[in-house]
Amino acid sequence: MTELEQIEQLTSRFRRKIPTTKEYTDRLAEEVELILKHRFTKHFVRVHEILELAKDFPHITRGSAGCSLVCYLMGIGDVDPIAEQIPLARFINPKRDDLPDIDLDFPHWAQATVMQRIYDNWPRQSARVSNFVKYKPKSALREACKRLGVPHKKLGKNFRVIDVIPEQAAEAERIAKKLEGKKNYISKHCGGVLIFDRKVPKSLINGENQILLDKYEIEDLEHFKIDILANRGLSQLWEINQKQPMDYPQYDEKTAQLLQHGDVLGVTQAESPAMRRLFRALHITNRDDCTFATALVRPVAMQGRRKASFFNDWSKDKFDETTVYEDDAIKRISKILGCNYYEADMWRRAFAKRNEEKVMQFYELIGKHPKRDEIMEDLRQLSGFGICRAHAINLGRLIWSLAYEKAHNPQKFWEAALKHCKGSYRRWVYKREALLNNALGNVCDLYDPVDEYNRKGYWTSSQFLPNTFLRPKGGKAAFCGLVANSRVFKSERGKYVTFVTLGVGNGKYIDVTLHDPISTRKNPILLGHGFLKMNNRTQYIDTKQCKGLTVDKLERLS
Repeated sequence: MTELEQIEQLTSRFRRKIPTTKEYTDRLAEEVELILKHRFTKHFVRVHEILELAKDFPHITRGSAGCSLVCYLMGIGDVDPIAEQIPLARFINPKRDDLPDIDLDFPHWAQATVMQRIYDNWPRQSARVSNFVKYKPKSALREACKRLGVPHKKLGKNFRVIDVIPEQAAEAERIAKKLEGKKNYISKHCGGVLIFDRKVPKSLINGENQILLDKYEIEDLEHFKIDILANRGLSQLWEINQKQPMDYPQYDEKTAQLLQHGDVLGVTQAESPAMRRLFRALHITNRDDCTFATALVRPVAMQGRRKASFFNDWSKDKFDETTVYEDDAIKRISKILGCNYYEADMWRRAFAKRNEEKVMQFYELIGKHPKRDEIMEDLRQLSGFGICRAHAINLGRLIWSLAYEKAHNPQKFWEAALKHCKGSYRRWVYKREALLNNALGNVCDLYDPVDEYNRKGYWTSSQFLPNTFLRPKGGKAAFCGLVANSRVFKSERGKYVTFVTLGVGNGKYIDVTLHDPISTRKNPILLGHGFLKMNNRTQYIDTKQCKGLTVDKLERLS
């Protein structure tokens, strides 16, 4: 196929008209040249064909595909990279040989249907990608012990071979060393689908539409792979109002106020305690602020179990010089070194992949830069949580659209949340919020709330559990509440801190930090007192004394 025919293949599938400004035409020419050079035309065409098969379902694009103007014009993505000032280098780079990464999110209930349509459209040419789970040191030791006849019950979580089979410890360690890195078992990839140019050899098929290749082998062979992923937030939005996230207004006062108060329970991908705090701290005013928050919270999500970083200062003025997006890193490196974006992206990848040799080369290159240490520390964080702006925009739009529906259409919002949302909060929280917003239909007020909670884990009476309270007095507060959410984190000093959200009344919640371990599963009620504190516009209680109660014990409190 000639270059002209390939260009025609692409342009004939454009769903959007390209603006005639020089900035757009230059960018399009640059992209098309790279697509032709790397022989990527068929990949873009194939994704477009998949979207035509699934045009009755909503979708959003994940990953770096939003950096591409061609993807935007073809309707693959909804992010205009020129308007958003997103460099192309994160998506396609002439200095890299890897295939462009195009992942699609569909409602979770549509994922299987979309995959089946792909199998039907490309019979014997398409299959689900495999995951190869390999033996790691602990699993290898465990398997070695089993092979030596050690009963399964003797193998605890953190066993030592010498304690389990002292007389055979050396043999077990020898077997384990041989097993390390080898395949343990095969599972299905969460959404990866492979499409061959020809029929898939029968010898590679394992079961129904599953190929015995993992994503790394597919990349090495340069076969076309696309991730068809499930997104419950998209399911929730489609249930409420069949609109795409991009169809919602950029500004809305009611939505902004809801986010500023951290009222994000039920908003998929935005309801965690960290996100609630962050929305309050940033004082969200528009859709772009949601994008910023989505990218900013990732280091907390990734590092949270190592460090109790909920109490970092998250005000906007703290991030002027911070690399929030991977695109920021590309632009920043380009400015520092005076190189183009493609070269800058290769340096960014070195930091993301923890290539210490390249990182030290960069350190030497920037020489006597006055902020050398700050720059290095900032870029090293990319190895933990890098996210490109295009990906953050798509997630931010989804969060904003769900928050919009919660602000303007709370009843339908909670009906959809009960059906599709599987968040981090206890079951009673969603039932409670739905009840308060008339989304449960007819409920019975005759049940004893304690009895019903013990039986179901939630209750449908209008009365909140009796004897729960919050009594602030000066800088102190006494509390008794039902655990809505609980997570354990490790502080910078090495101590463990339990971060709990408590329900202290109908639709009333307070965050509490516990410094002593308490099983919130066995004791879903916390009773105690502590100091009232404020951080990032969020009030919380730092406990001085606290104990756990069962629901039955709560009922007996006077």
